[in-house]
Amino acid sequence: MPKMVIVGTLDTKRDEIRFMKRLMESKGHVATIVDVGPLGPPVPDPDISNEKVAHWGGWGLQNLLQTAERGEIMRVMGEGAARCLLDLYRSNRLDGVIAVGGNQGTAMASIAMRALPIGFPKFMVSTVASGNIRPYVGNKDIGVVFSVADLIGGPNPVSRSILANAVGALVGMVEHGARVTIKPGERTIAVTALGNTEPAVRRAMKLLHEADFQVIAFHASGAGGSAMEELIEEGIIHGVLDLTPHELTEEVVGAGAYVPVRPGRLKAAGAKGIPQVISTGGIEYLCFGPWESIPIRLRKRKVYMHNPYNANLRASRKEMAQVGKTMADRLNEAKGPTAVMIPLRGWSVYGAPGGPLHDALAYKAFLKALRSHLGAHIQYREIDAHINDELLVDLCVNQLKAFMDEEL
Repeated sequence: MPKMVIVGTLDTKRDEIRFMKRLMESKGHVATIVDVGPLGPPVPDPDISNEKVAHWGGWGLQNLLQTAERGEIMRVMGEGAARCLLDLYRSNRLDGVIAVGGNQGTAMASIAMRALPIGFPKFMVSTVASGNIRPYVGNKDIGVVFSVADLIGGPNPVSRSILANAVGALVGMVEHGARVTIKPGERTIAVTALGNTEPAVRRAMKLLHEADFQVIAFHASGAGGSAMEELIEEGIIHGVLDLTPHELTEEVVGAGAYVPVRPGRLKAAGAKGIPQVISTGGIEYLCFGPWESIPIRLRKRKVYMHNPYNANLRASRKEMAQVGKTMADRLNEAKGPTAVMIPLRGWSVYGAPGGPLHDALAYKAFLKALRSHLGAHIQYREIDAHINDELLVDLCVNQLKAFMDEEL
């Protein structure tokens, strides 16, 4: 029988959780309740109590509560629930997980669900799902639905529908979904993309498909690059064409909407020892939301509105030098074949000569720092082309293919 887990705070969401458990059991699923509510007294319903969850987090529950540090309490309970879920998953006692919560419950449950691998069924019903949910979801494939009605006082005509639909969604994932798998003989290539480098990415994907690679594109939006790095660590990715390492700039500068969810961009492939070819797509600017989301201190810089909800802002020359050094430092640690391919005629649609974000001196600052710190074991080449030119793309793809052939 499929084995489900419901994560929630029984002290505040007991009736909703019991309603979901009955629904699952009526569909032939085993439902286990994990209580992450630390503040209320123990209740008789959970299969895994809040005391056990706190123990998984490395604390006795009463000792944890005595700290009176609410943020720390939520972190410990979330991490305890994460270890609990991983234990169930690794022992084949978990097929899907669903959570229900307000702000605090969502925080704890999302910490727990982010510990599970990409492709594993996970779903969240939350009162805060209509706002910024990146801090909760991170780079994981957590299905999220807004609860519409507050989850207080037991199921009502509105929440009853939302909860039932959420259970149905999880049941559908478990019964009809698929996990991330690599078929025998498949070789996977990760490619990074933004709208500013889409022509290059499309050509690269076409060429790699023609060479019989499975190609997975990742939007360099902070979550995309972080997800790619996690999948590299899990062995899902066999080679990387990092045409658009844009997120490195946001990580180094510490500003923008596309800061990586996980720090350490450009580290995973090197640590894994898989082939990688890196270029400089989109690395000269920062991404923000609407104009008003740009910090006042940065509004005098060159800005180009990609659309009404997305502003591209030029990185400074000092920042570009820092990014160049960081790229070199991280690539120097690579255990596998690595090449850097630099297009000299621009790194994005907007950054080309004559474009609204072009700054020749900033490019020079980046390249000077990169060249002066890059180790001799890293292949380095400058190409008289734009990032989206066929010449640059073909050279990058051919270099990666050569690396991949050497690995066979």
